[in-house]
Amino acid sequence: MVAVTIAVVAASGAPAASAQAKPTRIEFGVGGGNMVPFQVTIEPTGRVRSTIAARFIRPERHRLPQATVASLSALVRHAFASGVRSRQCGATNPDVGSDFIRAAGHTVTVHGSCEPRFTKLWDALARAVRLKTL
Repeated sequence: MVAVTIAVVAASGAPAASAQAKPTRIEFGVGGGNMVPFQVTIEPTGRVRSTIAARFIRPERHRLPQATVASLSALVRHAFASGVRSRQCGATNPDVGSDFIRAAGHTVTVHGSCEPRFTKLWDALARAVRLKTL
């Protein structure tokens, strides 16, 4: 899993996590619409918590390795710095919830699928914690 995450960081052009870059708390999830909202939190220590039923996050992954947390933190910082912004995508059903990512004092929310860089980042976070979706 670490290799996949690092490969995502490398492919995105994000700088590799250095010893100086501290991991940051990352929160992501879905809110609004007619969906049950949820949030997953990745702590700088690697601990993973969620507000959704335990069956959606595989129990063996409640703590991520530090290298993975550092890589994810670098990936999120790079995405935010390179212009991933909140968007309200046209022609999106209002019943569909908005995806969000919150880290390093910033929150990006996207309602719909018109921001592929955001979707790629959200999916990388979901894969890291092995989030199962319905």
